[in-house]
Amino acid sequence: MSRFVLAGSLTAVALIIAIFAGWLSEEITAADMLVNLSAEVVGIALTVAIVDWLIERNKLAEEAQRVAWRVLHELDQAIWVWQGGRQEFHLDEMAALIDLIAEDDHPIESTQDLFVNLGRTTSDTVRLHAKLMRHDKRLREALTALTGLAQMRALKGRMPRTFVVEAMRRALYGLAEVTGQAIHSGTFGVVRTFRDSSAEAQRQRYEGWRFGGIAHRPGADPTDESTPGTG
Repeated sequence: MSRFVLAGSLTAVALIIAIFAGWLSEEITAADMLVNLSAEVVGIALTVAIVDWLIERNKLAEEAQRVAWRVLHELDQAIWVWQGGRQEFHLDEMAALIDLIAEDDHPIESTQDLFVNLGRTTSDTVRLHAKLMRHDKRLREALTALTGLAQMRALKGRMPRTFVVEAMRRALYGLAEVTGQAIHSGTFGVVRTFRDSSAEAQRQRYEGWRFGGIAHRPGADPTDESTPGTG
């Protein structure tokens, strides 16, 4: 039962009791008893409403975190396919890779598909979970930042790189805040060692992720099982 329906019902009962108490004003003992009872009912109604509100608020907060973690993992996958890295889920590494994206870094079509799907997924989430979005403004803003990526393929390479970079950066920091994580920007220098945004590297990473999890690293043979590939 909705907290508003329950609280309203109990309040109505309290009002009826209070009115009935007025009719019994000549019987002081009975009137006092009914007035006290009505006050108790109002107290119960308020308690039920507050407890139910806190429970629902907690559930929405947990759902917001689940959504944020899911989108962070999807964002991490898209960034890794495009830019490379150690394929370990690390927010500092994601931030460092975003900062290193150059204007001449072009995502190939398969990489673009990952961003398009990410944009569509976040757009659907914002549209279909209005209550959750109202609950957490940070989550709504972070997801909204990514929705424009759904048009990457439709624009046929004309989407400005600065738009893509800013969208990812806003989403990363916003989602990190929702999950309670801190990002230490500029402290992940090792990312340069594993970064390779060439078309061939993107293709190998995408195909490895989709068809068996083989990760590409600069200068490494992806068929060598001794080469560490996943985190």
